[in-house]
Amino acid sequence: MDGRARGPLHDADTGDRIAMTRPPLRRSPAAASPLVAAAIAGLLASGCAPADEAAPPAPAAGAVDAADLPPLVMPDLSGLPEPVRTQVRERRDALQRAEDTGASAGARANAYGELGLILMATRFYDAAETAFDHAQALAPRQMRWPYYLGQLYRTTGDQPRAVERFERAVELDPTYVAALVRLGELYLDEGRAEEAEPLFEQALAVDPASAPALSGIGRAALSRGETARAIEHLERALAIGPPAWDIHYNLATAYREAGNPERADEHLSQRGGDPPEPPDPLMRAYERLLRSPRAYETRGVAAMQDGRTAEAVEIFREGLAQTPDDASLRQQLGAALFARGDADGAAEQLEGALRLDPTLARAHAGLGTLASMGGRWVEAIERFAAAVEHDPDYLEARLGLVDAYRAAGRPEDALTELDRAIELAPGYADVWLARGLQLVQLGRYREARDSLDEARTVHPRHSGLADLLVRVLAASPDPAARDGRRALEIVELLLEAPPNPTLDETVAMALAEAGRYAEAAERQRRAIAAAEQAGYSEMARALAGTLARYEQGRPSRAPLGGPQP
Repeated sequence: MDGRARGPLHDADTGDRIAMTRPPLRRSPAAASPLVAAAIAGLLASGCAPADEAAPPAPAAGAVDAADLPPLVMPDLSGLPEPVRTQVRERRDALQRAEDTGASAGARANAYGELGLILMATRFYDAAETAFDHAQALAPRQMRWPYYLGQLYRTTGDQPRAVERFERAVELDPTYVAALVRLGELYLDEGRAEEAEPLFEQALAVDPASAPALSGIGRAALSRGETARAIEHLERALAIGPPAWDIHYNLATAYREAGNPERADEHLSQRGGDPPEPPDPLMRAYERLLRSPRAYETRGVAAMQDGRTAEAVEIFREGLAQTPDDASLRQQLGAALFARGDADGAAEQLEGALRLDPTLARAHAGLGTLASMGGRWVEAIERFAAAVEHDPDYLEARLGLVDAYRAAGRPEDALTELDRAIELAPGYADVWLARGLQLVQLGRYREARDSLDEARTVHPRHSGLADLLVRVLAASPDPAARDGRRALEIVELLLEAPPNPTLDETVAMALAEAGRYAEAAERQRRAIAAAEQAGYSEMARALAGTLARYEQGRPSRAPLGGPQP
């Protein structure tokens, strides 16, 4: 033994008191720390433990001293399935043996860390945190322990400490792409785009085909108003795949700000799957720890996020072979089969999931998507309505219901669902835009104007919202909704966007409402020329019809273009 003071560890599972090394809690202040040589990055990333018996390492930023750590109190394991409970006990016993035999600091660090991993996987987060703290203190040059702590804090929603731990992980291994991406994403969430972008660039230097890094650069550029650069990187991320809702959404925002609503609508209609994930050997090892349905689900979802859909199918099938009555696993298998292009297999699994659990919202929504793809709108409505009944906060299902109502010719119902979607996600600008369009299509122009005004208090720089509001103010058939002066004021903001046919058409509407018909006609001609050059012949014909009105000294009364009333 090393002769240090020993304190008891209380095991709530057995009632035993197990001797471990640790005094009362006292966290040391943050301290500066240099980067560890990148030469050991491969060793760290592989999960191997370098020896820690040589010269004492530099203190880590925010580190705790081994002499200042609290005892690790084992939680009550009685609520766990027996196979999982056995796994936890095996790692607890391995740690006890390491302590009892006076193992090296590196060996004890591994024992603490491995126990921390199984505790985190079983959601005993407090105990896992203490175990990782011990591992980190005993092996301060290993990147994986602060990295796992960052993931733990990310899971529990403790963003400041997640940032601190990921910063330490990046400091120790500046080549581990997943750590760079995670830290960059957290910086973006905190509005620190200038600090986030270099991390994504660094990840891209290590892995030039990293969709998460490209997406991160695109998000950072978008937050600074660099729409062209944002579009470039987001399109590259999308081309690498797999399709992801957040990339489509950010591209829709970027294209709207660039004055290209057609491309924006294209991307908004393709909500796609989950955001792309960086390769992460450490988390993949963690996700494979437990022999439980949720562990298989976690592994399968991670495989799908990486675009490894065939592997995801196998993982979900393996889990179902052990627990065939798990509805969530069966739903996930249906989603994986759908991603593989097997619609019939997906439907079979989703129906099976609902037989096991009729309240499973994701299975209802999956069947709603399949029905929509087949043009079976009545069925799609029933499925999506069931999904939101069982999970009222399920935004994707609610938006699917909006699309189904529109396609089925039920615009008032679509509007009701859009109202609920805004309550759920007021920060999602395109839901506001969809609501404004729906009100215009229903001929409720004053409500559309008021709704768009409200939306712009939440999203003051959203060009799509400004564009539609100008059209209502300038070209509404309802005189009570029109305000030519305001339309011209808002147009000044739109002129900051790159020229395009839609923008020119909007500006022409505002100029005509102000009685400036010659200028309106000139703008309309520009819009026609741009539409013809882009190959939008139908749009060019519709624009030409409105041009004739301007040439005759008459304003437009069709906010969305097309035939005049």
